[in-house]
Amino acid sequence: MNRSGLHACLRWIAMACLGLVLLNTAGCATSESNRLDALTTPEPDALRVRAMRRLSLATAYFEQGQNDVAQQEVRAALQIDPQFAEAYSLLGLIHQRDNAPELAQQSFAQALRLASAASRPAELAAVQHNQAWFLCQQNRLDEAQALFAQALAQPMYRQQAKTWMAQGLCQQRAGRLSEARNSLHTALTLEPNHPIARYQLAVLDWQVSHPSEAQATLAPLNNSAQASAASLWLGVRLARALAQPQDQQRLSAQLLQRFPHSAEAQALAQQKFEVQ
Repeated sequence: MNRSGLHACLRWIAMACLGLVLLNTAGCATSESNRLDALTTPEPDALRVRAMRRLSLATAYFEQGQNDVAQQEVRAALQIDPQFAEAYSLLGLIHQRDNAPELAQQSFAQALRLASAASRPAELAAVQHNQAWFLCQQNRLDEAQALFAQALAQPMYRQQAKTWMAQGLCQQRAGRLSEARNSLHTALTLEPNHPIARYQLAVLDWQVSHPSEAQATLAPLNNSAQASAASLWLGVRLARALAQPQDQQRLSAQLLQRFPHSAEAQALAQQKFEVQ
């Protein structure tokens, strides 16, 4: 897997986790407020709605790479609602991106404490997922695996495919390739159209010299609008390894047409088929 593909995958995973957290919180607040008259809504709910607005802004800035502004919005959300676990979880991701692991760990620990006390399993699972991914990036792989397992065990957790995928990437990082394949396969079984899980499973099969299996896994992705420069480039190399010149030419044309300025297109132009 090339560096640009890896960075895209890591960024996507972080964004997916954030979307999950905010979606869960918004759903709880909306369903609760719909059951109550606006004039009698308890103050904690009103505070949470205000804090959610600031956290939504923080998430948008974080997605744009504006860490400083994102952190300001997170802290504004926490000034409104100091018990907002999801805000601490995002703060942990911000510190992680800023290469401040001690601050990230503190934020994730606080998020876990608050989410556990709130007795909302789905939100707790999302926080556990985020911290597990942080631990994986710190090479604290056994701790990460334990937290991934806890997240997957939470009742009413609807984003298991993303957690299985992240766990698979972590296992792959640790060299546990058989476990990684099982996790990625489970993610893909739960969510067949998951582009990252499909791509990563194909990468794993390619790395262990199973090009036919990798091609069968990757083909649905490259035949869809979700294809990326990384997935098309892998498809090109697989077709070349399997002596399929027509498929190689077809995928090469797609790569050059859709992603002409990508690192993968440059590698294709330079015929660097062995570059990972």
